[in-house]
Amino acid sequence: MAEKKLSDEFKAIEQKWKPMPIEESIKMYESWSDKYDSDMDVWQYDSPKGTAVRFSELNLPKDINILDCGAGTGLLAIYLKQFGYQNIDALDGCEKMLEKAREKNLYSRYFVSFVGPTIQLPFLSDTYDALVMCGVFTPGHFPVQVGTFEQLLRVVKKGGILSWGMADPEHYADRDPAYANDGFNKLIEQLKSKNLIEVVKDHPKELPSVQPKKRYFWAVRKL
Repeated sequence: MAEKKLSDEFKAIEQKWKPMPIEESIKMYESWSDKYDSDMDVWQYDSPKGTAVRFSELNLPKDINILDCGAGTGLLAIYLKQFGYQNIDALDGCEKMLEKAREKNLYSRYFVSFVGPTIQLPFLSDTYDALVMCGVFTPGHFPVQVGTFEQLLRVVKKGGILSWGMADPEHYADRDPAYANDGFNKLIEQLKSKNLIEVVKDHPKELPSVQPKKRYFWAVRKL
């Protein structure tokens, strides 16, 4: 059996993790969509599984309404469903990635939108009990700004959960100044000082992972 290898698209894209215009990010994922799942399998990308594990540990009711934000091809939803969560909607900035998720019949509804501080998401306020994300806080993806979190929090019900899995922010410090000098943790402190969130006890937690670089799961509650 031939050994599986990472695609040329992955090798090229791996060098592009840096701040970029929305249009460039979407184009990047459009070109990658057909090989994305295969590459993640070869790369042993297990952050979606780890994020679902940590999300399940919050012990939220199984019938809550969840938004998987930055859903891509649905790798996170596969595991959320294994933990019994069924009412999941998908949001992603790349329609071609969502088409791959549709083929797996993972979500109740699909929405196309990028996420940023000036982009109003296509939902009414206070729609979801929980919003969960994986891999979206990395250079070239969701902007690390207070406004980005305000847009995300708007669609979460008061008392609801905003959660995400991500690499150690310092891992990106040399690629994106927003992550340098403890920038991500300072952003969380800003959100707390504005009385927008409270961090769920004992978070962030390290994600279970076979990969050598540390990854973390954050859970905050909307105030």
